[in-house]
Amino acid sequence: MAAVLKKRALAEYTQTVVQEPQKPPLKRLKLVKKQQTQPTGSVLALVTYLENCKNSNEALNTLLRISDNLTIDAQDLPEVMKRLSEHFRNEVESVVRVKILSLLCEIGQELAVDVLVIIDEIISLLKNDHSHKVIAQGMNTILKLGKLVTDSSTAVHHRLVEIAKFYLKDVNHTVKCKCLEIIGTHSPICEGKEAEAILFLVSSYFKNEDARVRSQAFSTIITLHERGFQLNPDIYSDVCDCLKDDYEIVRSVVLKLVWVLAQTYPDHEMFVTGSDHEIRLIDDAFGKICSGVTDLSMQVRTLSAKLLGSMTAVSPKFLNQTLDKKLMSNMRRKRTAHELAWENVTSGEWASGKKWADDAPKEVLDAESINLINSGACGAFVHGLEDEYLEVRSAAVESLCQLSLNNSHFANLSLDFLVDMFNDEIEDVRLKAIDSLRLISEHIVLRDDQVETILGALEDFSQEVREGLHRMLASCRMLTTCGLKMCVEKLLDNLKKYPNDKRSTYRCLQKIGAQHAELVLPLVPQFLNIHPFFDIPEPDVENPQYICMLILIFNAAKNLPTITPLLESHTKRHYQYLRDTMTSFVPVLNFTDTVGNTVAEPISVEASLEFLNNVINNLDITEATYSVHCSLLQTAKDHLNRLSKIDPAVAGTAQFTALFIGAQLIYSQIMENGYWANPTSSATHQSHNLITSIQNLLEHCLKLQFFFVGLSPADRCAVKQMHMKALALNLVYIVKGSNSSALAPCHHFLTVVENLQCELDNYGLEPESFTVAVFKELSNLEEPKPGMVSRILIPIISESRIGRIPRPNVKIRMSSAEILEPTGQTDTSLKFTAGLIMSVPFEAELHHLLDPSRIRIKVKYPDQRTQVILPRPAHMKPLETDTEDLRSDSQNIRLLTDLLISHQVWSEACNIDINVALAIPEADIGRRRNVDNTQTLLDLCKPVKISVAPKPIKKNILG
Repeated sequence: MAAVLKKRALAEYTQTVVQEPQKPPLKRLKLVKKQQTQPTGSVLALVTYLENCKNSNEALNTLLRISDNLTIDAQDLPEVMKRLSEHFRNEVESVVRVKILSLLCEIGQELAVDVLVIIDEIISLLKNDHSHKVIAQGMNTILKLGKLVTDSSTAVHHRLVEIAKFYLKDVNHTVKCKCLEIIGTHSPICEGKEAEAILFLVSSYFKNEDARVRSQAFSTIITLHERGFQLNPDIYSDVCDCLKDDYEIVRSVVLKLVWVLAQTYPDHEMFVTGSDHEIRLIDDAFGKICSGVTDLSMQVRTLSAKLLGSMTAVSPKFLNQTLDKKLMSNMRRKRTAHELAWENVTSGEWASGKKWADDAPKEVLDAESINLINSGACGAFVHGLEDEYLEVRSAAVESLCQLSLNNSHFANLSLDFLVDMFNDEIEDVRLKAIDSLRLISEHIVLRDDQVETILGALEDFSQEVREGLHRMLASCRMLTTCGLKMCVEKLLDNLKKYPNDKRSTYRCLQKIGAQHAELVLPLVPQFLNIHPFFDIPEPDVENPQYICMLILIFNAAKNLPTITPLLESHTKRHYQYLRDTMTSFVPVLNFTDTVGNTVAEPISVEASLEFLNNVINNLDITEATYSVHCSLLQTAKDHLNRLSKIDPAVAGTAQFTALFIGAQLIYSQIMENGYWANPTSSATHQSHNLITSIQNLLEHCLKLQFFFVGLSPADRCAVKQMHMKALALNLVYIVKGSNSSALAPCHHFLTVVENLQCELDNYGLEPESFTVAVFKELSNLEEPKPGMVSRILIPIISESRIGRIPRPNVKIRMSSAEILEPTGQTDTSLKFTAGLIMSVPFEAELHHLLDPSRIRIKVKYPDQRTQVILPRPAHMKPLETDTEDLRSDSQNIRLLTDLLISHQVWSEACNIDINVALAIPEADIGRRRNVDNTQTLLDLCKPVKISVAPKPIKKNILG
């Protein structure tokens, strides 16, 4: 035994002796070498390595490495610039010199250094360089670094402009373009002769032989105008001459400049080419831009179509001409009888007498000289709407809509053209045309033939297009009862073909009925099959077509009480049913014929607020025992939940207050039981109840934080203080009664405390006594370990009292979800082959969301396995609702997607739960590791159950 111990000790001794002198010193030496050769300022070492590069390729690779790891200390910057400049002067290859200038630009942009030093260095380096690439890169570097100089440094900008003027004589087009860009960006704003000299210098390059230089010259003029330079409208004719340039880059920027001049000087009078007639500049520019719609380049045509929409100051006669391909007679300059007689006398020719000067030579007449508008501009929108590219058609539809919004006459002229675009082959163009017609609906009235054309688009396979048509029909006005009847019948037939459009059709008929009460009145007997002599069987109130008719008629009766006496008794009973089940679609009507049909008016907002204040005040002044106080809290919570269902105007406030009271109730129960301070001494069921209560309290606090919008700073701080209490209880339980690590919960608790303190200070709010005690004790804590923090929290929690309930705030709204499809009311089971995937259509409306990216769809199977689905952003579309007010910090979303369901074989059909939930990643902190992640999902609505029956795979028997 002694030999074994001696042998083991000897082995350990020899092992330590062998390892110590060999490995640790080698590691230390390597670390020391790395720290000396490559410290944080390793760029200096790489720059030093440039001197040892044997060729330009190695130098270029070194410069690329410097660019990838650009970390320079302030004290190393002068040395780095010095060595880069020395290598620039000694380098032969222009590519390497270009990279050095680019590197200097990156150093100036990313590091807090003196930009003027780098600019001076670059100017000195370019003096003796003759490479066009290097000079162009130098100008680009000066341009970028000059933007970092403040506008007050006019001397610096003057110097940059002078340098640009010097290199503007270079023959290379890139250098010229960069110099012109520097002039446009850095020229100090001036007036008078100085401004004229700068504009004259730039405009002298309008006729340059290189198209890129010409394009940059026009862009420079636009840049100068945007910076505040006053352009001379006399350059308009020279600019228009360049509209016929051979290069599309020039024509595009010239169109922009023409548009700028037209918007700046719309009423400037100018002469028509070849005539003594004067015309407004914006009218002539409108014709020039219209000519761009027939350009050979698709980009130019698209730009022209976009620019037309913003020219709202153009004369109506020029605007109307864009919808007719034939030149109108009033667009020509008409001569007086005296002028015609004088021309006949001075012509020196005999005439036939049929027409004045009919014997004049035709080649003398010039159509361009007598047109007030260029003939190429006639029918500009017609050409744009018929273009082969969808970009041009889409831009033309947008411009047509913008111009129609400000001109009711033009809106009626463009109506037929927009309706024709409903048959476009591209879905986006169809949607844009539908939305455009909806926007200009206040200016137009639909004729029967137009209604028929619009209704033909309802056969579209795309649900988005059909719903867009529903919104458009809901906002438009119809001319006759025939058109209204045709519209309603087509919507009902379309509903049979596409049952998923049910809610959209309901909303459409609701608006149609409210807007066309006079047209609905003579159609009521026909719609409801009311016969003057015979009793018709009572329709099924669950039939969607019949519901559509009732929604239409009830909304019309809201604005025209004459319809009410025409309704039969069973129709009035159906109104009671629909009013309870479909409150958002059926208005409040007052049937006074019988007592049972009288509908009570909703209570006012003032009465609801008074009730809310009374409930909160009674709870605040009550000082009773624990049992009495808990019963009061529970009663107040029930009353507020009932109030939220009665009065929608204060529903958000009532739900928020009820949830806050519920959190206080749970907190009071935890404090009364007393097991939280020493969980290890409690029984198993008591410990389990404590865990459940803490988790419920945390869930209530998370709902208060993430389910409500429109909270005031006081409301948010009250919620966060309640949340801090819940986190404190959770931390004490984890430290005292759990084996899991408390580092993450402790860090999270301290972060919440710090953020709450900053927020209270910013808003100047008074914290609660519990919050004040926590701030005071934690500020004296040197090392915030979980054990120390929990020992501090225990006496503070023991002495804490329930905080005050926030005052009622009418602006509060609660996030909610309503699952429309699947309904969960079918008796049949969905069958699919086990192991494969089945698609289930899913549709939901989500209201008042703070962050739509948190939305998840939760599918729970009978075996308690939960599947969490992240919806695609493309499946979430904005929901347009007129019945609810939408807060600026919230969103209404319509979620339309397909759920993929899969499972193994079941013995019988079972229900699966589908729900919409909100993901709260913050809830993961402080939870036990064995808790399922699905607990971080807070349900927004009740789950919908659908019956599913996976079938076993049928195996073929080969005989």
